[in-house]
Amino acid sequence: MSFIIGLTLLGAFLVQSRQTENGLRVVGYASKLFESDLVKWNLTVQRTASPDALKEGYNRMSTDINAFKAYLVGKGIAEKDINIQPITSFQMNDNYGNLTNYSLNQNVFVLSSDIKKIEELALNPEFFADRGLLLQNSNLAYLYSKLPELKKQLLSEATKDAVDRAKEISSSAKTGLGKMKEAKAGVFQITEPYSTDVADYGYYNTSTRSKSISVTLTAVFKLK
Repeated sequence: MSFIIGLTLLGAFLVQSRQTENGLRVVGYASKLFESDLVKWNLTVQRTASPDALKEGYNRMSTDINAFKAYLVGKGIAEKDINIQPITSFQMNDNYGNLTNYSLNQNVFVLSSDIKKIEELALNPEFFADRGLLLQNSNLAYLYSKLPELKKQLLSEATKDAVDRAKEISSSAKTGLGKMKEAKAGVFQITEPYSTDVADYGYYNTSTRSKSISVTLTAVFKLK
C-alpha cells in the first residue's frame, strides 16, 4: 500500500512539474499620475488652565472652538465638512510631581473638495494668534475619492501589459502562447510623483496633492 501511494504521489509531482515547465510566468506593470480631489485638515488646538481655573479653561476652549467653526463657515466652508471632537485634558507636573497646570486639547478636522481654500486657511495662523491659542498639531492629508475606479483601471492596464510581455517572449522563443492559467495582483503603491518608496503591504502617501499610483500583476500562461 505504501509503495502504491508513493508511486501515486510521484506521478502527481511529475505531472505538476511538466505543467510548470510548459508555463510562462511574466509580471505586468502599470502606473499613472493623478491629482487629489479631497483634502483633510487635521488640527489640535491647545489651551493651558491653572488648577483653580479648570472650569474656566473648558469654557474658554468651547468658546474658541465655536468661534473657529464660525470663522470657517464665514470663509465658505460648509458646516457639514467641519468635525469637532470632545475636549481632552491632562495634568502638567513639575519635577517633584506637583500639579502645575492642565493642558486642554481639542481635535478638529475639516474634509473638503475645495483644496485651494483649505490650504490658504491652514497656512494662515492669524485666527489662533489673535486668540492666544496654541496649535499642537496641524497637517493636510490629500485624498482621492475615486480610488476604487482608478485601481480597477490600473489592474486592467497591468493585465494588458502582462499579455503583451508574454506575446513578445513567446514570439521571440518561437513558441505558441496559450491561455492565461493564473493571475495575481500585487499591492498598490501610492506615492508622490517619481518616488521610489514602496512597501510590502502597500503604500499610501497623503502628504502631496499630486500622486503616482502603480501596481504589478504576475500572470502564468500556457505554452503550446
